[in-house]
Parts: sequence; structure tokens; C-alpha cells
Amino acid sequence: MNLLPKRVLKKINSQFGEFSVEELTYNGRPSRVLFNGPQHSAQSGIALDNDPRMLFDYNQSLFELTQAMQPKNILVLGGGALTLPSKIVEHLRSSEIEVIEINPDLIKLATEHFDFIPNPRLKVIVDDAFKVITKFPPSSYDLIITDLFNDLSTPDIFLSLDFAKELNRIKKTEGIVATNCISALSGDESEPARKLLSVYKEAIGPVRIVKVERQYHMNHTPQNLLILAGPNSSSLLPGLEEVNLV
Repeated sequence: MNLLPKRVLKKINSQFGEFSVEELTYNGRPSRVLFNGPQHSAQSGIALDNDPRMLFDYNQSLFELTQAMQPKNILVLGGGALTLPSKIVEHLRSSEIEVIEINPDLIKLATEHFDFIPNPRLKVIVDDAFKVITKFPPSSYDLIITDLFNDLSTPDIFLSLDFAKELNRIKKTEGIVATNCISALSGDESEPARKLLSVYKEAIGPVRIVKVERQYHMNHTPQNLLILAGPNSSSLLPGLEEVNLV
């Protein structure tokens, strides 16, 4: 990943770890990025240029997914600094979006540094995602987006069959679950994708894994992968390369 000299705008220590907001050149673009944890992983970011594409490739793919689906009811689990929900609500004028983000500090940073503007069609819930969705009524969402990380790892509960069953319960019959997963495609570091593939197949139905990074990664290298689960998932984002675990 291309990271060039930076300016640190803010550092915070929250109950969920250390975070910093930095301005730097990220993949060749002037950017403002939220980093987290010992591995200094990028959690959210906006480009400071005139290119309308989102800074992170996986976010751009998720945004394009919403453009293709035109979902009316969207749930985002793991909002970060709210860059993706903000982009979606701006361009899908008839959609309602609910976001669950456990860290209240990130919502404050979203307003201060990532151009978040409150919108009546975007509801933010600060709480634990798994606890909250168990209280939601069934068949509520056309699209559920999950982006749930602590630094670069996903907590085990969000890789579990119980969680996948809850996602299936609250999505509509023809709804889709789209998950950002940092995983390799082979070797020991492919375990996150293998777990999600297994539980999504059992609980939700057809599953498809696509590459979303423009830069080439070897199969044994962890990278952002997009996992699509649900009816008609095979027809979504046809321009992206479908991949298999090896």
C-alpha cells in the first residue's frame, strides 16, 4: 500500500483502542484517514481530491452495489467514521439507512474530520451490533453491510453461525448480506473467509467471494475481500473478479 508522509490531526485513546486521524498520500491520493491499533490499520478515509471514487476500493464496490440494487432499507454494521453511509444516503434519495457502531468516539470524529452531516434518513445507533440486531423484527432489510473489525481482525462472534442466522432472519427474503472480510485466500490466514463462507452457506444461502482491491495480491496475503450472500448474489457486481479459497 502506498503511504507517503503524513500530518497527524488527532490522536485518541478510547476503550476500543488507539485511533489517529492523519492527512497523507494514500494510494496516490491526498487523503484523510482514520487509523487504529498496533498494526495501524486504516478504518475509514476520505480523499481530498476531485475524484468522486471512494478512497477505499472495497467501499467503492459496496457503494456501487447499492447503486445497482437500489435498496430501500439498508443496515450497516460497523460504521467507522460513517464515510460509506454518508455517501449512500447522499446518492440514494429514497433509501433509509441504519448504522450500528459500538465506539461513540468514531461518531464524534466523523463529524469533526470526515464531513459527516446528520440526515433524517440516516440513523446511528451506538451499541454492540450483535446485541442490537437480536431485537430487530424479521425481514427488515434489503441490504445488510457488515464491516466489523478490531484493528485487522474480526471478533469471533461475527464469524459465528449464530450471527449469520440473525443476519438471515432480519434481511428480507430476496435481501443480500455484503461483508468486508480481511483474509487471505489460502494458508493459515484464510481462516476468516473460510469461516464466513461456511456459516453464510448454512444460514443464508448462495455465497460469492470477489476481489475488490485494484492492486494485485497473492492468494496467501490478507486483503479486503467482499463476500456476498443471498438469492441472486451471483449476478451482483459482475465486473469484479470472483475468487475461490484454495
